Amino acid sequence: MGEEISLWLIGGGAVVGLLFGAVVQRSRFCLVAAVSNLVLVKDHSQLHAYVATLGVAIIGTSVLEHGGWVAVADSAYRAPSLNWGGAVLGGLVFGFGAMLAGGCATRTVVRVAEGNLGALVALFGFAAGSMATLYGVLGPTRSWLSDYTVASISAGDGSLAVILGAPQWLVAASAAALCLAAILLPGAARKDKGLILAGAGIGLLVTAGWWTTGYLALDDFSDAPPSSVSISGPLARAGLFVITAQVSSAHFGLALISGILAGGLMMALASGRFRWISPDGSRVGAYLAGGVLMGVGAIVAGGCNIGNGLTGASTISLHSILAFASMLLGMRTGLWWLQRTV
Repeated sequence: MGEEISLWLIGGGAVVGLLFGAVVQRSRFCLVAAVSNLVLVKDHSQLHAYVATLGVAIIGTSVLEHGGWVAVADSAYRAPSLNWGGAVLGGLVFGFGAMLAGGCATRTVVRVAEGNLGALVALFGFAAGSMATLYGVLGPTRSWLSDYTVASISAGDGSLAVILGAPQWLVAASAAALCLAAILLPGAARKDKGLILAGAGIGLLVTAGWWTTGYLALDDFSDAPPSSVSISGPLARAGLFVITAQVSSAHFGLALISGILAGGLMMALASGRFRWISPDGSRVGAYLAGGVLMGVGAIVAGGCNIGNGLTGASTISLHSILAFASMLLGMRTGLWWLQRTV
């Protein structure tokens, strides 16, 4: 049975990752671009794509939970505690680092698949920072921060809906309606239907991730909680495998990262966008430092802009909402800093 479950997780992770990487490569989907474009040129296109992703992911995850198909409440995002210090500090550090590195978590992985060597430097830093924080020298500091700032949630569930005493489906529907309104209401904002559809497709892939880990790979003899698309944790485990040959039990996440790279590469080759791009020598240090900050911040926050900003937020997790808001603030701060130093 264990081998069968591993095959479900490996196959499902690879398929979801392959499609995820292809869509991100084709659409240039990126939260850093969304923040930068909105602030610098008042372009809402990437922001609309991200909001569409979030809205679809919230609805899809809510349907799986409300229908009893996936025990979403058992996921790490809905733990009955709030590590507010990790969410805020980790989110700020990740957001600043992502802006410095020139791309969010998934976009950095896909840019590597396109042949961008600057992104490879950032990805190396990302892996090193996440490994050091999850397994290495920064682990004790991360644990201390978590112990010092964690707060128990009396409701027994980290969902904002449960904390407010409201039905989960109602809060999910309201959040999805807000996402739709954010796309439709700004009348002067240019709307790119292709990007919005790409974002909706990514939201469906987040839902597919929950379906794979929480339903298809469900095992009565395993206590592994369901999850979906995330980058930082799997990247740290992939780095650990490269260094020590130690295979983590997180088969879905490892297959996901491989799938994203493969999907991004295939789409880049098919569209003629693959080319080796050497980084500007003056920016190599920034790429590396930004990647390290992304890795450290993502592990401290319990997820990157995908893990918290999409997968976690799709469960209406208070922790993920707080971490994601902090990431946005960190990106805006990073953009302000770059405007004054570069």
